[in-house]
Order: sequence, then C-alpha cells, then structure tokens
Amino acid sequence: MDKWRKIRADYPACKNYVYLATNGGGPVSTPYVQKAQQLLTALSEKGKLVMPEWGRQVTQTRTLLADMIQAKATEIAFITNTSQAMGLLVGMFPKHYDVLTMRDEFPTGFVPWMHHGHHIQFVDSNAAGEISITAIENQITPATRLLITSHVLFRTGFRQDLKAIGALCRKHGLVHIVDATQSFGVYPIDVQEYNIDILIFHAYKWVTAGYGSGGMYVSKKILDKYPPQVMGWYNVNYPLPDFDTAQDYTQFTPKEDATVFETGTPPFLNILLLGEALQYLNGIGIPEINAYVQTLINYLHKRAKENNIRVLSDYAAGHLSTIQRLAVTPEQYTAIEQHHIAARYKNNMLTIALNFYNNEEDIDTLLAVIKKSAPGISYP
Repeated sequence: MDKWRKIRADYPACKNYVYLATNGGGPVSTPYVQKAQQLLTALSEKGKLVMPEWGRQVTQTRTLLADMIQAKATEIAFITNTSQAMGLLVGMFPKHYDVLTMRDEFPTGFVPWMHHGHHIQFVDSNAAGEISITAIENQITPATRLLITSHVLFRTGFRQDLKAIGALCRKHGLVHIVDATQSFGVYPIDVQEYNIDILIFHAYKWVTAGYGSGGMYVSKKILDKYPPQVMGWYNVNYPLPDFDTAQDYTQFTPKEDATVFETGTPPFLNILLLGEALQYLNGIGIPEINAYVQTLINYLHKRAKENNIRVLSDYAAGHLSTIQRLAVTPEQYTAIEQHHIAARYKNNMLTIALNFYNNEEDIDTLLAVIKKSAPGISYP
C-alpha cells in the first residue's frame, strides 16, 4: 500500500462516498477520532486536573501553526471560525478606512466591515472568473486602507497570487488581510514572503479538523498600531492575577500579543484536535500535498477533455486550485447523487473539491457517470 492509499484509508468517508465536497467541509481522520476519544476520556476521569497538560498542548499547537506559516507563536490566536475572527478585527481600524475586496468573496469578508460603517469597494472577476493584479490596482483609491481577499475564491475556485497582492499592498500602504479557509492545508503560505498582515482560516475544510476551530495570524506591527477593542476577562493582565486572594479586578491592561484575541476560556478540545490535524498534515508535508493534489487537478482536466466534458475553472496553472467546476446538466447531477458522489451543484455547475485523500479513481468514477448519463451532449 503506497503513501496516499494509506492516507486515504484514514478517512472512512472515502469508503462511503466518492467524496468531492471538501469545499463545504472535510471529513475527519481516524487518528483525529482517536485523539478526541483520548481527550474526552481524560476529561471524564480527571476533570479540571487535565488543565496543566492541555495548556502545554495548546502552546505546542500555537508554535506548530506559527512554524507552518513562518510566523512567531506570539502572533497566533485560536478562533472558532472566520466570521468570529473578522468580528474581532473590525473595531481595530478607523471607520474612514475604505476596504477593497473581491465581488466573488464569501460574505464573511465584507459583511462585518460594511455593518460597522466602512465603505466597501469590490473588484469584479472577468467572465472566466479571473482577477488580474491590474484590475485590483485600478480599484485602489486614496481612501483605500485595507485589502481583504480569500486565497482561493469559494465561488469560482480562482487562486489568488498572494505574493503579487502582498507586493501591491506594500506599494500602496494597504493592510493585507487573507482568508485562507479554502486553501490552508494544501498550499504553502509564508506570511513574510507574501507580506500578509493578517491571515485567517477555519480548519473544517482542507485541514480536516472538524467544525469550530481555526487560526489567526496577526503581525506584531499591526498589533502595535491597531489595538483590539473587544475585551473579556481572559485577554487582559491583572496586577495580581491570584483569583483566590485578589478582591479588585477593575485594574487591567490588554495582553500585548495575539492571545489578546482570545477573550474567554479557550475551547481546549477544539484547539487540541486542531493540533492533531496540523500534526497529521505536517507529517505528510504541505509541499507534498500541494504536488499530489496538482497531479489530480491535471488529471481531471486531461480526462475531462478526453470525455468532452467542459471544465469551467480552466485557469492558468498558477491560479488553479483544489476547487474545480464542471458544466453538468440536472439529469447528470441526479445520476451523480445516485452513485454516492458528494459534490455541490448549482446553476448547471458541478463544483468538486480535491484533497489528499482523493485519487484518480474518484475522478474516473465521476466522469464516467457524467458521460454515461448524457452521452449525446456535447460541450463547446
């Protein structure tokens, strides 16, 4: 059994479905389930006495995540989802800071900012779903101060060139905020090389860490200049932090590192399970995952062309992502569902998502069902 078959065997969902729905949420692995059982067993047997060990594991997970993106552990905060993270960020920046984002962004990227009074400028994709650096730069005005974008756009699967966008932000003095929910776990991300000021990801997709956990990187230069406005009992320092003897907690100062975004008692179980998933990915190697998934993307394009099935996300190599779209009729999608193939279908488009637990057989199965269910259809 080769490396990728062993990895696939760790994901029981692949036995039940041709699982091509990671863009909506990935399954968790059997090692993850075993870790969850261990944690819950310890909690049931020891109660709060698990806290010293769990605290050490949280620190280890923070360091691991920082190392994966070339950051410092003091610049890492744990979040429950991207929406929560955006809500924590909004109050940090003056309302006269205009936000530039993409029309095809998930609403998380602009709804909180719009609600809090920021002016939002949108960059449109072209007819093929692509966005050029020139198109982005043409929308920058003197009032633009924040650029918010997803690494991979959920609607189109277009992968942004973060390095080029980071250089653009440096040129114009913009704060560079990236949502990596649709890419983290597949594509290497270097926050230093890409000039990223804030990076956010919810880990329930390609990280396969289940719902309710994620990470946020906030550079020290941003923390120093734009202090967070959301305060709780946990993200501040007290002169006398001994809760058994101190009587007055009205004197406090906000924490000075990224843990200032963790306002209350951490969701320890979620963080430690995130750590398990990150260790799993790290054990494979993100560059290796990236290379493997790229072979699947190339295979999909090759086999689709051979079967006269139209690929709608036919971007240049540097902009291809794990999210791929195919032109599919409603009749074909009915057959896809009947064959236990999990994928998203809307507006005559089938959106599939490829991850490291997929293989060429998954692609062959999908394309065979599409071809067989409408053999007479020809796509331009």
